[in-house]
Amino acid sequence: MTPRWPFDGLAIAGSGLVLRPVRDADIERLVAIFPDDFDLDPTYPPLHGVPPAIDHERRLVQSIWRHRGCWSVDDWALDFGVWRNGAPLGIQTLEGTEFAQEHTVDSASWIAKPFRGKGFGIQARELALAFAFETLGAEKAITSAVVTNHASLGVSRHLGYRDDGVKPHDTGTEIVQLRHLVLDHSDWAAQHRTSPTVTGFEPCRPFFGPA
Repeated sequence: MTPRWPFDGLAIAGSGLVLRPVRDADIERLVAIFPDDFDLDPTYPPLHGVPPAIDHERRLVQSIWRHRGCWSVDDWALDFGVWRNGAPLGIQTLEGTEFAQEHTVDSASWIAKPFRGKGFGIQARELALAFAFETLGAEKAITSAVVTNHASLGVSRHLGYRDDGVKPHDTGTEIVQLRHLVLDHSDWAAQHRTSPTVTGFEPCRPFFGPA
């Protein structure tokens, strides 16, 4: 029988890492390593009267649940837990807005502080991009980061993204300058020749629209 939510069976493995969609059973382990310096989506405002550290974690969990509950073939976001030797390192999110028409993915991620600077962010994004280009048939990947976020921009440039301009962005509390970057499938294919092992995708295929 086809599961109602087949993503629990999906996994992407390569470079010593495994990406698999976050399950409720994973949440406490991910919350335990969630960094306090990660900027959450401003559409999840803080709750007054809740301690800031607890509220920061609450907003992470709510975003995961919202991504599942609001899924459609035209607007989806898939939160992958990043795992190494059975331990969580962070979350790599892959997003598709009007994906069936635009064939474009966006991404966001965080890696826990003890695991930063070791290449895991690059490896996790590379696995997600390979899945997007080789399994989902994406034609383009975009991303953005505040111009002062050199770590995120470095990951993108390492993977072959090219600059696509700087634009102001209203976070709800301030205006920041976002640098946008883009990676075409052809540029990806010219640089990356190894493919991850993807298991459990076929039951998920209808969630991404017509092939």
